[in-house]
Amino acid sequence: MSLRRGIPSLSTLQAFEASARHQSFSKAAAELNQTHGAVCKKVNELEASLGVALFERVKQRLVLTDAGADYAHRIRISLEQIRQDTHQLLAANRESSTLRVAVGVTYGAQWLVPRLPGFQRLYPDIHVRLTGRDQPTYFHDLSFDVAIHFEQSPLPGLASKLLLADDEVWMVAAPAVADELATRDIASMPWIHTRDLPTVWMAWSETEGHEQTGHLLRDGSDHFFDFFIMAIRAAVAGLGVALLPRVLIEQELATRQLVRVSDYAAINSQKTYLMFPEQKRDWAPLAAFAGWIEAEMTRYRATRVESTLAT
Repeated sequence: MSLRRGIPSLSTLQAFEASARHQSFSKAAAELNQTHGAVCKKVNELEASLGVALFERVKQRLVLTDAGADYAHRIRISLEQIRQDTHQLLAANRESSTLRVAVGVTYGAQWLVPRLPGFQRLYPDIHVRLTGRDQPTYFHDLSFDVAIHFEQSPLPGLASKLLLADDEVWMVAAPAVADELATRDIASMPWIHTRDLPTVWMAWSETEGHEQTGHLLRDGSDHFFDFFIMAIRAAVAGLGVALLPRVLIEQELATRQLVRVSDYAAINSQKTYLMFPEQKRDWAPLAAFAGWIEAEMTRYRATRVESTLAT
């Protein structure tokens, strides 16, 4: 074996280090999945090239010389450093294919997460890391690569794609509550309100000619929730009648945990946007996610649950 630029080959150093650790060519060969002869040859060539005896052969046993023991210790440290550096490189490469997605908690749980297995099947090497955010995401801290924004307009300073602009707000309730409407009218039922759609009940009241049934004038039986997911669960639990975005209750309608109790429908003022820093537009994981979610939204729009009215 000739030294290349004064450095033995990595395979030769691995053969020597394993032989020194086991003090056996046979055990080193088994660990490295090589033959006894190949390991022995590499160590002998290493000694010849260095001009230094690394082992003493004593009655068919390997015994490290002082120089060999010191060299083995140093090589072991160097090989471990190479292993760690390689591990860090691979970890960094995996991190580069991690797509950090900020999304509202309800939108993520109700619409995005059930569809994520489809994305993972198409792109198994892209790891999606979701973080629930119910406040605007501005990317100032670079914590996210992309955000799904459920609001009336996109955030300034970011590139955006409009995913959904024509979804509707439907009036829904649990089947048991819907049954009560056979003997009661909607105005007499408890209403479920959400922070992000504060005027939907007033709009319904005006449409139905009940201008005096705004929540400030009602009897106090209504329920108020900050988050859509709370309002959805409240409706499923039978706490009252709710006006909710159809995109957020797709599964509940399909499983009849919720049913429509009126043919009333209003265009949801909250649109769905995909937003990201302009400099990341052509980043492969983001481009893959953007194309996938646009296709999923197109599919949703084409197959939206057409729930029949409860009777």
